[in-house]
Amino acid sequence: MKTFAELNFPGRLVAVEGLDGSGKSTQIYLLKRWLELQGMKVYFSEWNSSELVKSATSKGKKRELLTPTTFSLIHATDFADRYERHLVPLLRAGYLVLCDRYIFTAFARDVVRGCPPEWVRGLYSFAALPDLTFFFKSDLEVSLQRILDGRPQLKYFEAGMDLRLSTDLYESFRIFQGRILEQYLAMSTEFNFLVVDANELVEKQQEVVRELVAQNVNLASFRRAERLPARPTPAPQPKAVKPEEPAE
Repeated sequence: MKTFAELNFPGRLVAVEGLDGSGKSTQIYLLKRWLELQGMKVYFSEWNSSELVKSATSKGKKRELLTPTTFSLIHATDFADRYERHLVPLLRAGYLVLCDRYIFTAFARDVVRGCPPEWVRGLYSFAALPDLTFFFKSDLEVSLQRILDGRPQLKYFEAGMDLRLSTDLYESFRIFQGRILEQYLAMSTEFNFLVVDANELVEKQQEVVRELVAQNVNLASFRRAERLPARPTPAPQPKAVKPEEPAE
């Protein structure tokens, strides 16, 4: 698998990965705003957001109809739709594309849910690799507390309750997310993840992210062209009046 740079795309793709509650979404939002304020051509995309399959995913989750295989196939369909209709065209147009989760989310989650690793990777074999992948490594308790600071309780699927790991929601979360963390750590060397300590303060993490992006991406090439001020329209000049011929 090659990166978009290796495939000679003019654009670059930056992805963030991490456990639920790791703070990766906050970090990529802050990166997006920083780049936009510098006049960069930026596009943002997030996991499981394609309008094509969003409603089907929501219904399947509510009715608990999704097996690990159907879960995997729906997410692959969602990704393929966004990849072909949004990511690739904008990368060809020379944009900086920011992704909140990429194929590595499927590589970790689907395998933990019991799908064969080779099969999962085969589903995404059409996709190029990101040019930069940040992995926000957080402690399980830190991730758990961040989620609970934002809402009253955990969601069914983020806690892995569909896998019947534990009857306790919080213990199931620790087991499920702990297994996902193991998958991410195993992939970190294979896919050259840039590992960020997600237990640090938000501001400190963002400093690291911006510095690494600036070091690895030629940001000047993504700056929007400044429009030259319009030239003022010259005032119409009065036509020369031909002197009348003297009457004969």
